[in-house]
Amino acid sequence: MAKVLIIEDSEDLRLSLRDLVRKEGCTPFLAATGAEGLGILECQLIDVVFLDIGLPDANGIELISIIHNLAPDVDIVMLTGNDDARSAVNSLKSGAVDYILKPFDLVEFRHILNRLMTGRLAARQETLASRERGEALNLIGNSRGMIQLKDDIQTAAQVKVPVLITGETGTGKEMVARAIHRLAGAKRGVFAKIDCGTLSASIIEAELFGNEKGAYTDARETRKGLVEIADGGVLFLDEIGNLPLELQPKLLRLVEESTFRRVGGVKDIQVNVRIVAATNADVVEEVRLGRFREDLFYRLNVLSLIIPPLRERGGDVILLANHFLRHFAGEMKKMIKGFSPQAEDLFREHDWPGNVRELKNIIERSVIYCQREWATPVGLEVVRSTGGKTPDNEPVTLREMEQRYIRKVLLGTGNNKSEAARILDISRTTLREKLK
Repeated sequence: MAKVLIIEDSEDLRLSLRDLVRKEGCTPFLAATGAEGLGILECQLIDVVFLDIGLPDANGIELISIIHNLAPDVDIVMLTGNDDARSAVNSLKSGAVDYILKPFDLVEFRHILNRLMTGRLAARQETLASRERGEALNLIGNSRGMIQLKDDIQTAAQVKVPVLITGETGTGKEMVARAIHRLAGAKRGVFAKIDCGTLSASIIEAELFGNEKGAYTDARETRKGLVEIADGGVLFLDEIGNLPLELQPKLLRLVEESTFRRVGGVKDIQVNVRIVAATNADVVEEVRLGRFREDLFYRLNVLSLIIPPLRERGGDVILLANHFLRHFAGEMKKMIKGFSPQAEDLFREHDWPGNVRELKNIIERSVIYCQREWATPVGLEVVRSTGGKTPDNEPVTLREMEQRYIRKVLLGTGNNKSEAARILDISRTTLREKLK
């Protein structure tokens, strides 16, 4: 149930609004003064605040920024007299979402309450749906790049065309490939994987296509390859950019005609296999240099999925760090509450050249060595600040330092202004003014 706080010094009006809030299916909280209201906000997750502009202990407009510091996402509606319309307008400038002029019809109050509740319900449902999609995909992150990636995975799961996944080392390309396979449904078949970057051409060929008996010295029997094993499912070709050039025509035939021959075979075999390839290499450059066939690249790149590097994912690094912390702490049966704010700052400042894999390894190491309630990152090489100096060793002004810090916090929160305002310990209104 949504929670509604009514801060109003008139007892009659306060109780009337309480009854109406209950009829609308919400939980009311009542306060006669600003101090009482702030006390409730400190211990309750309030959705909407109806705030009287003239309280005995405070000015309602001045309370708006304080309320938003306590509850950045709360909606505030001002209650003000007909002779104070200017203050009502000022309250909107200070961060209120609406105002009601007294004396008002309770129908108007109900209308505003229902409108706000409908909007918050829709936002919650979208957040829940996004979270459920993320859990189904087994991918953690709310940054813009990750939201786009999750949408692209949903699209890729609905069609059966080749997919090329690109991303730096350690970003989770295989996890994305498995998410596509998992979302394909009950008849998705087998997921088979081969690493094209660590095996010789002859081994890759035999692993992919299998062999006939006697095809080579150790071929004592006919053996199926991964292409046949994955018939009806997904064949994941990791580091496709390193596939030996002599094997590329055979893979092209498989992609175009869904047929192949075993090593030493003379008969074509028809399969129904989904090709998902991944690479951290610049395949376009490999094509230009003649190390990768252009026709094969275009056949594999029907759908292109790009995994953003961790350094570009803002607040996702904290979500991932806490996810890995819970996982490893559970495995090692350690009671760890989380990371300190200072530790989280270190995570945000690091460039993460090894991406999610590097983060996971650091968290595992941190849990191993942790003997306290709050974990400290172990083995993290942090990019040090310039100590308030510019590259040419000139001092910077306080204003410039403030600008840099605000930009850094916004980057760390994925441009989430409410979260940034909370970290900066200022109101959203103040943050908006500073951004202007």
